[in-house]
Amino acid sequence: MRNWKEYNQELIQRGSLTFLIDPKIFKAKKTKTLGRPRQFSDALILMLMMTKIHYRLAYRALQGFVRSLATLSNQPFSVPTYSLVCKRAATLELPKISVKRPSVIAIDASGMKVYGEGEWKIKVHGKSKKRKWLKIHVAMDIQSQEIVAQTTTTSDVHDSKALDPLLQQLHGCVEYTLADGAYDGRASRDRIAAKGSKALIPPPKNARVRGRDPDRDHAIQVIRGLGGDRQAKSLWAKLTGYSARCHVESLFSQMKRLLGERLFSKKFDKQVMENHLRCLLLNKINSRKRGRRTLGIFASVGRSRAQAV
Repeated sequence: MRNWKEYNQELIQRGSLTFLIDPKIFKAKKTKTLGRPRQFSDALILMLMMTKIHYRLAYRALQGFVRSLATLSNQPFSVPTYSLVCKRAATLELPKISVKRPSVIAIDASGMKVYGEGEWKIKVHGKSKKRKWLKIHVAMDIQSQEIVAQTTTTSDVHDSKALDPLLQQLHGCVEYTLADGAYDGRASRDRIAAKGSKALIPPPKNARVRGRDPDRDHAIQVIRGLGGDRQAKSLWAKLTGYSARCHVESLFSQMKRLLGERLFSKKFDKQVMENHLRCLLLNKINSRKRGRRTLGIFASVGRSRAQAV
């Protein structure tokens, strides 16, 4: 970021409480199921859940927050109770995160805390209660820095096991896929190649040239030719464009700072829904960040990889 004045205004605007609500959101669709017809639409419940996640509100506080908005509105509307919002959240039909066709993506995973003690208590008194996390796996478009795919798994699932669900959500052909050493396996590289993409994954320090994957063997030879140490791997990352993967790590930092690092849901289906809405919110927040030039290095590498080395 270089336009600090504009960026500063965007940060201020994030705290705005101006809501533009479409009147159609209050009209629930008629269903053919038996029983009493629904009074509130799925779109309204979805809006309330995104408001809850964005402002980190409890369900009861969410009801009071929206009730105050209805009072201030020129056209007051009825507000669903907190218990109804909680029940309907598990059955929401979630919208797509993105419809973009990225040419370069970065894949990574991070842990979201479900319950457990705080870091300060553990530092002072030690661990005494059970702690639990879930993993959120995302694929980010490097050019627009928008999340194009996501999936949620338990904490004991390896990162590479979530690669297939991410790749299946992508539209079109991806030219380059950036991932860390957790995806440096033959199965992961084969899945990326089947998508028509080239994998930019740093090999481990003790990696050997086996003749199975030309891209991996080439990376091993380049890093060894540059010295084989940490600085050589850093230089390889700059030459190939792998260093752009830092944007997905910054994305997780932004997600946890803005929306919190702890999930409020206790059931897995609602936790999946919550992570999905977090990604939607981040895409809306970052929708104005355009015009980046991170793809230039990939174009030059594609024209002449030998010259880059």
